[in-house]
Amino acid sequence: MSFKLSASCFVLLFTLVASVPGWAQPSPGPQSPATQDDHREPHSSPQSKLPFRLHWGYLVIVQGSIGDLHNLNFLIDTGASPSVVDLKISRSLGLAAQPARVTVSGASLPAQLVVLPSILLGPIRVESLPVLTQDLSFFQKAIGSKVDAIAGLDILRKSNFTINYRTSEMIFGPVEGLRFSASFETDTPVVTIRVQSLDQQFRLVVDTGGPDLMLLQSRLLGTPAFESLGMEKVSDVSGSFQRKRVRIPDVYLGKEKIGSQIAFILEDRKDEGDNFDGVLGVRGAKFQKIAFDFTNRTFSWDR
Repeated sequence: MSFKLSASCFVLLFTLVASVPGWAQPSPGPQSPATQDDHREPHSSPQSKLPFRLHWGYLVIVQGSIGDLHNLNFLIDTGASPSVVDLKISRSLGLAAQPARVTVSGASLPAQLVVLPSILLGPIRVESLPVLTQDLSFFQKAIGSKVDAIAGLDILRKSNFTINYRTSEMIFGPVEGLRFSASFETDTPVVTIRVQSLDQQFRLVVDTGGPDLMLLQSRLLGTPAFESLGMEKVSDVSGSFQRKRVRIPDVYLGKEKIGSQIAFILEDRKDEGDNFDGVLGVRGAKFQKIAFDFTNRTFSWDR
């Protein structure tokens, strides 16, 4: 079985890569049949609130259950699909791991796949869910909090939800009207929206697991008039690569101008299977509240 991962453009907690190499975030490439969503409409039950802990101003950690294990820490990551469970959890549940292959920066690497008996996250319950299993112990040292699983959009799309960074609440159910909104460009396996700067438009993954705006070099037209702020060298499981730090003027999300943004341009090899041009992290855009409405295919926000 094969899952597509692209660490050259999606590294989980990109700011951690230099100090904690070896973890690459699943990116929105073609889906394996084992992780395809059943396309059921998100249920329209009354709102349900789940408190969360916020780390580094953007990382959301809530509590949930896997099988008969309760009070587990889930990192909410809308840029991930499939979800990921820590090796210790999969072993404690006695889950049989199946070999899988992942592609990271053009290199095919071994991985492991398990099927979780059930997941309970707020009002969301999913049974027999295939996920990747990975050692997530580095989170404890990096952010001071254990992470037992990463909840990606294969789980989260089962309900409309809002993340309120002001009140530290994740709200499942009907989405209240926020000030700004943009339609989904895609919603499977992850959500992308249209973003514009100067004379270029980009389809970006909305990523609660990442802090910054990141663009793929292969998707830029010509030489954009971005202010260069230097180069950085980072590493992942496939080796080292460069990213350019730039300032992008006059960025628009939908019809809202959010001003200039610091961004990273990542060298990559264009893959025609990828239907995205980069990542929109939540910290740089200074979101105070965001909402994913899968029923109406709308991303909305307050700043």
